[in-house]
Amino acid sequence: MEILQIIIPTIIISALVIIAIISVKTYLRNLAQGCCGTGGGKESKIKVDKSDVSEYKYKYTVEISGMTCKNCSMRIENVFNRKDGILADVSLDEGSGIIYSKDPLTEFSIRQTIVGLGYSVGGITEEI
Repeated sequence: MEILQIIIPTIIISALVIIAIISVKTYLRNLAQGCCGTGGGKESKIKVDKSDVSEYKYKYTVEISGMTCKNCSMRIENVFNRKDGILADVSLDEGSGIIYSKDPLTEFSIRQTIVGLGYSVGGITEEI
């Protein structure tokens, strides 16, 4: 019985120490690289040469949640900016993005793109 009184607290303390070490390592990694799972590295913003918004006929304002760092907003921006005829500007601070498009986009395609990256989409407002 005395051995159990020594072993059980030792196991519990060891488990708590391991959890604390893993938490600190994760926290330090997130501080250095961002937290959104960008493959362990920093997301680089895609340079777009199509930045004149007057060239785009459609404008969509999208509420986005789940972004926790600038890499998150850049990931969403980049996936849209890689597409022809689309320009995106995503704000981490405002929790939203503006997507400009030369051709109409469906709400489903916008939502699917963002949700596919692991974020949530609230409302989508279209302005023409």
